[in-house]
Amino acid sequence: MRFIGALAWRAGRDELFLELPDGSNVLSALRKACELLPELASVLFDADTGDPRTNFLILLNRKDIDVLGGLSARLRDGDELALVPLVRL
Repeated sequence: MRFIGALAWRAGRDELFLELPDGSNVLSALRKACELLPELASVLFDADTGDPRTNFLILLNRKDIDVLGGLSARLRDGDELALVPLVRL
């Protein structure tokens, strides 16, 4: 998993390697990242609903997950997730 911009600063790193069980999806990868880096939980998930926030773009192998099945998109060994904060003007 790659963290871009302010997310890299918040995570204290720009990359995190995750070991996930077969059949894992994007949502499970986000939750695992928050287990390993708790400082990201409030940034990535809404504390009231537990849902992922929408203020960042999630790319799976450089493609927007929205065209790949969203948070349910299945991951395979070697896939790269990138989290890019969105700036709203």
